[in-house]
Amino acid sequence: MPRRRRGWIDRACYHVTHRCHKREFLFKFAKYREIYLRELWEMKQRFKVDVLDYMITSNHVHLLLTARHGDDISKALQFLHGAVGQKYNALKKRQGAFWSDRFHATRIQNGDHLRRCLFYIDLNMIRAGAVEHPEEWEHCAIHELLGKRERYRIINMQRLLQCLDISSEKAFRSWYLKTLAEKLACISHNREGYWSEAIAIGDQDWLEMAAMEAGIKRYTVQNDKNAYINFMAGKN
Repeated sequence: MPRRRRGWIDRACYHVTHRCHKREFLFKFAKYREIYLRELWEMKQRFKVDVLDYMITSNHVHLLLTARHGDDISKALQFLHGAVGQKYNALKKRQGAFWSDRFHATRIQNGDHLRRCLFYIDLNMIRAGAVEHPEEWEHCAIHELLGKRERYRIINMQRLLQCLDISSEKAFRSWYLKTLAEKLACISHNREGYWSEAIAIGDQDWLEMAAMEAGIKRYTVQNDKNAYINFMAGKN
């Protein structure tokens, strides 16, 4: 069956995930994760795409992205992941695929659903058992979100605040630290796969609108913990 063409929506937020080829740990060493960070910063300079969050693990990456023109996200990702693969292969004197097939993009409703997605991304390495606190993992956005990284910042904080419906950076950090402490106190190591498998996540009315905007007529909806998870027919 041919793949469905992605319908990028202007100004929408997308949680993008991409795994290394055959789930190999190609980002096992920090110097290779640094390659990704540098190219992510370069992508931000070249394309009109706002990065709202990111996490580089040992074998896959998470990005939270939005753009005034949705199609710019696809172009930016082609540049980013193409450059990372080429630089890795050149450094390792290696040939062949770096990434496993195509990335997956889940559209996320602004507000509460986006807040939940933010923590799903930021707690990734805790669920994996690699660290005990998100700040222990260097190659992620938490250091920017907490205002502890000043140089080469990648996150568009003002755009993130707009999408989260939070009034200021001070209010954001107060909310973020409080919520982080609550989640760390009762974290589950069970993977919530719908964040990187669904086509869209939001409340029911919003999902109906999202399906219509994407031109999708047939889909199923699953309700989980007050989030409607939309596994639309014909997904990638």
